[in-house]
Amino acid sequence: MSGHFPTTPLTLLTRLREPGEGHYWQVSWKRFLELYHEPLTVTARACYRHHTAGRDPAGELVEDVVATVVADFFTKGQYRYDATKGRLRNYLRVLTNARTVDVLRKENPSAQSLPRLPEPVSLPTEAEEEINAFHGALLATLVEDLRNQIPLRQFEVFERVKLKHQTPEAVAEDLGIRRAAIDRSVHKTMTKLREIARRSEYQEEFYP
Repeated sequence: MSGHFPTTPLTLLTRLREPGEGHYWQVSWKRFLELYHEPLTVTARACYRHHTAGRDPAGELVEDVVATVVADFFTKGQYRYDATKGRLRNYLRVLTNARTVDVLRKENPSAQSLPRLPEPVSLPTEAEEEINAFHGALLATLVEDLRNQIPLRQFEVFERVKLKHQTPEAVAEDLGIRRAAIDRSVHKTMTKLREIARRSEYQEEFYP
């Protein structure tokens, strides 16, 4: 028997810890930031309201902030995430707050005194909407990793039964396979999902 074991596939979160310029690294960043567009939007709104005594920002302003955060996060070395310094969620909140303050300074000269640097006092308290948005993005990232680590048919069965809530009987009939095969496939996939979720990069984000 060979003494070599299969290499554990890298998760999207793991790839963030290993900056590079290769195709897979860039694709991982692109997909990850797509998944995090909603929490970044929620955070940008929260930061704007925090610094303007509750005033709602225009939609295009929020989109500009999010686009700038994404561009900086992806292209500028100084903004690459360092997992040793804390959770990704906190890092994204700090970066989004800084970009929101940049916009406010351009809007209003009196905003020049707003702290742009990431002191905790400059950030709004994390609201339930923001927490839910980040958790949703993290769960979507987990499912994305699952999709990339199991056969396509196996993921399709899991998606239809667990995510789309179709009955195992209906899925078995549609795919032309036995109901028992559906149950085995779902069980195997759930085992893999729990394995991925137990990895340190997910544990640190879910349970700080």
